[in-house]
Amino acid sequence: MSEIALPKEQFTPDERRARLRAFADRMLVCAEKLPDPETLPEIERAVRVGDRIERLYARVDVSEAAAAKTKLEIYQHEDALQRAKDDTVRKAEHAAFCKRRERMRDDEMLRTEPKLARKLIEQRTGLPLEDYLAQRRVEMEAPCDEDGP
Repeated sequence: MSEIALPKEQFTPDERRARLRAFADRMLVCAEKLPDPETLPEIERAVRVGDRIERLYARVDVSEAAAAKTKLEIYQHEDALQRAKDDTVRKAEHAAFCKRRERMRDDEMLRTEPKLARKLIEQRTGLPLEDYLAQRRVEMEAPCDEDGP
């Protein structure tokens, strides 16, 4: 026997489910048109047909439920990813704000109480005050990119 290469139609999972449900609907309509079974073989055949139709519907229902669950998981994952991105942006903005606030506080303290400011800044940064101020000057002179502070 030789194999005949038939072109396979490619359907999306949604299209396959819709086609399978339509097939089961057509089978049910045809089964309803059959005359009532009277003999034992006719009854057995009617039960088998009904069972097959029920299995088709069950298969479609399970597939639709799994697809809905998958879509929900994808949505939840995308939502969590977006929240994580938003949190990262908020944390960066908060860090930049805290840094600016700390500089303003240092400047104010250097104007009002220079001795205390020197001691606190040196304790906090671990640098002599002159090095800290030189480092700040360099940071202020460096061009800021659009995303940064």
